[in-house]
Amino acid sequence: MLALLSIIIILLGIYLVISGLREEWPEFEEEFEERREVTEEHERNERKPKREVKGGGVILIGPIPIVFGDSKYAFLSLVLAIILMLLSIALILLL
Repeated sequence: MLALLSIIIILLGIYLVISGLREEWPEFEEEFEERREVTEEHERNERKPKREVKGGGVILIGPIPIVFGDSKYAFLSLVLAIILMLLSIALILLL
């Protein structure tokens, strides 16, 4: 009984999220237009030099690493992830 109730609540939540994303809010459209105009005017008045950001990271999904970013930082992130994995395995085996 509780399993059925939990499935119904999850499906209801998914339905509410999807319906909320599809709904339009006309009272906020004017505010969005004003903000868009101010942003465009600000971008026209101020030409900033392009900044380059470098970085990297690793997402571990089980034993599969997903590496992203600049090659130098991605490699460093991968090495750190391997070290952390080995430390966690050693900690589990010691306990």
